[in-house]
Amino acid sequence: MKLNDFLKADLLGNKFLAVKGYAEVLDRETEQLAAYRLNVSIQDESSDFFMEMIQVKVNNLHPTVSVEELKNNRTMGVALKDLNVGQFNGNLWFSCTDVLPVTK
Repeated sequence: MKLNDFLKADLLGNKFLAVKGYAEVLDRETEQLAAYRLNVSIQDESSDFFMEMIQVKVNNLHPTVSVEELKNNRTMGVALKDLNVGQFNGNLWFSCTDVLPVTK
């Protein structure tokens, strides 16, 4: 068994809360906007990681929950489309393809 066998996004649950809006991620070579980072609080009580804060890279320059929406809402329930978890040099990383609003 390998470390990557434990890096499964479903272990985090499926209830997330976006906190404080997006931060820009610039391409190292061109200094152009390449993606966004979003602080996300895990809100699924069944998750072993309940109430942990993670930073997710959003690989989409036009996410469904827009930059403007999160500027106005300091926290917002979200769903993370295609959430991936990995590790590099002993650090965990999280990425997704889109941030979707959650309706109650």
